[in-house]
Amino acid sequence: MALSKWTFTVTPEDAELRLDQLIAKRTELSRRSAREALKLGGVQVDRKRVKVAGKLVKPGLEVRVAYDPDLPPVPTTPIPIVFEDAWLIAVDKPAGIATQGTWATDRHDLLALLKAQRPDLQTFLHHRLDQGTSGLLVLAKDPKANKGLAEAFASRDLVKLYLARLSEPLEACTVKVPIGRLRGADPGRFGCEGDLMEPKSAHTDFRPATAEETAGLVPGHWVVARIHTGRTHQIRVHLVHLGHPILGDGLYGGAPSDRLWLHAWRLGLNHPVTGEPLLLEAPPVRFQG
Repeated sequence: MALSKWTFTVTPEDAELRLDQLIAKRTELSRRSAREALKLGGVQVDRKRVKVAGKLVKPGLEVRVAYDPDLPPVPTTPIPIVFEDAWLIAVDKPAGIATQGTWATDRHDLLALLKAQRPDLQTFLHHRLDQGTSGLLVLAKDPKANKGLAEAFASRDLVKLYLARLSEPLEACTVKVPIGRLRGADPGRFGCEGDLMEPKSAHTDFRPATAEETAGLVPGHWVVARIHTGRTHQIRVHLVHLGHPILGDGLYGGAPSDRLWLHAWRLGLNHPVTGEPLLLEAPPVRFQG
């Protein structure tokens, strides 16, 4: 059984039911599974996550339920921290973990795991990595840094480099082709061609990685991608547009592999508080031979 989703509106007849009873009545879940979905964070009432099984819900409110019985146990491996000062924290996101909560859970994602690891930590998120992508993610720790980091990402006044492994070599090139969500695609995908919903400008530079940059990595056709915009799946989609999907990218036709060979490698920016130049790096250790 894969992820299942339901959306319904509470009727006057439902108003006297506990939330777990209501979910069991209006979905295919048992009360036991309904309580599990609540515990995992897979229930939203009026677009807000609710975890109280005994909550009564007013008529007219929208309830969203998502349940994935195949979710693994909540990871306990510590999130690696690659840089931290009084204003910023940069982490190396493991592959396979969402950046923030999904429909079905708010316990398995990077932000939740980092909060469990550092309960005292308040963070502000300004960029995300796909679930299958590993690597560098930087977060602000206080409002002043939050404002400066937001301005840096909004103005694109930074350098973001990724490493990707392809099945075939790719020459240096620049892609400036808009990206939009493909209408009706299931599972959801993005593209540069076809019936696109709200396509937005996207700019990516590609070049072959040097021998020095890939020393110690699994041999293969490695490229460095620099993104100048931050569109969803941008590197993946632009490589598909070039006819060179990333190895292991099953969503976009990449050759089969046990992983998505994409890593957020380096981020260069001016410190949002001190103004000093920063070059942050998450070494691609999971790709070492």
